[in-house]
Order: sequence, then C-alpha cells, then structure tokens
Amino acid sequence: MNDNYLPPTVYIVEDSLLLLQRLVQAVKAAGGEVIGQSKHAQEAIDTLALLEPDVIIIDIRLNSGTGFDVLRALQRTNRSNGATKVVLTSYANSEYRALSLALGADGFFDKMNQVGDAMNVISSLVEERRTGAHAAEVRSG
Repeated sequence: MNDNYLPPTVYIVEDSLLLLQRLVQAVKAAGGEVIGQSKHAQEAIDTLALLEPDVIIIDIRLNSGTGFDVLRALQRTNRSNGATKVVLTSYANSEYRALSLALGADGFFDKMNQVGDAMNVISSLVEERRTGAHAAEVRSG
C-alpha cells in the first residue's frame, strides 16, 4: 500500500454536456479527480499549458477546433508528455485512430461502446498509485 496515495488527475476535452457529466461521474467512480474541462480546442491547449494532469480524455469533434488540434499542440510543445492521452470519440474509424495514435494518443476508444474501457485506464492508474505496482499498458479499441 502506498501511504502517499494521490488520485490520478484528469482533464476532459468534450463538447457534449451530457457526456461530460457522465465522464466526470465515471472518473470519480474509478477513483480519479477531474481538474478541468473544456469544449474548445484552444481553451484546452491554453489550460493544458498550465496543468499537468495524469490523464487527458479528448473528443475529436469539439465546439471549436478538434481533438487533433489539441494532440498536435501537446506534441509540438512537449507539454503533458507524462499524461496518458485517451481519445474517446463517436468517429471511431481507422483513419482517425491512426492519426490520433500518430499524434501521441495512448488509447483510442469508441464512445458508443468503449467508455468502460477508457475508464479502465483511470482505474489502472488508481490501482498503480494505491499499490505502487506498475499499471497495465493502455489498449486501444
């Protein structure tokens, strides 16, 4: 058991208020802590320049800009290199998956049927921190 346990911090880039609320609940249920959220790519980029979350959940289609813009900015600036970047999208096709992974995403999941898989990333980090064991590698759907 790790006596210095801190819950993994999560930043969510998502433009659907309903899904955002569900993600916040799921992150809390998995043992994580949401430290911020945005529905605009540039706002996320600006905020992530100041924060160092453990996990960044990124939607592809946003109110303005795209999740690809966020991934490109993080890659270009070397910000949040230590964060696990998880793309969670309704546009889960092979082209978007390949581009997301090329831009530094650690996981790519379909909103329609893989939200639980994406939340398992956070659960794994919680377990890693509580026990001091190394978490399993992120798997892309």
